[in-house]
Amino acid sequence: MVTLPELSFGIFLLVSLASYRITRFIVFDSLIGADLGSGSRFSIWLTQFAYNSDGTDRSWARGKIGDLLNCPWCTGFWVSVAVTAWWVFLPAGALWFLVPWAVAGTQGLLTQLDIFFTETVSEDE
Repeated sequence: MVTLPELSFGIFLLVSLASYRITRFIVFDSLIGADLGSGSRFSIWLTQFAYNSDGTDRSWARGKIGDLLNCPWCTGFWVSVAVTAWWVFLPAGALWFLVPWAVAGTQGLLTQLDIFFTETVSEDE
């Protein structure tokens, strides 16, 4: 039987922030920083993978996989399941991977807050 490690608030926050950042990386981000408009290079590739140029499905499975990975809620759920399972079964090894992603997730959230408050202050002036 597997003994589950204790889920403290700090570990919950670490796993949550890492899941957030990995999901955002898959669904929205571009490695080269280019403005891709409709999503990340990965999501653009998935659209080409899943659909023909006229918009019809290449296959049911490809269409569902493409839709799943272009949906932040869907991708976020499955990333969270994978990250949590990794932490439960290999907690020491998972920390080496999760800490940088969690720090990047925190930085991303702080950047979004900074942008929000900067725009709010600019509108008030």
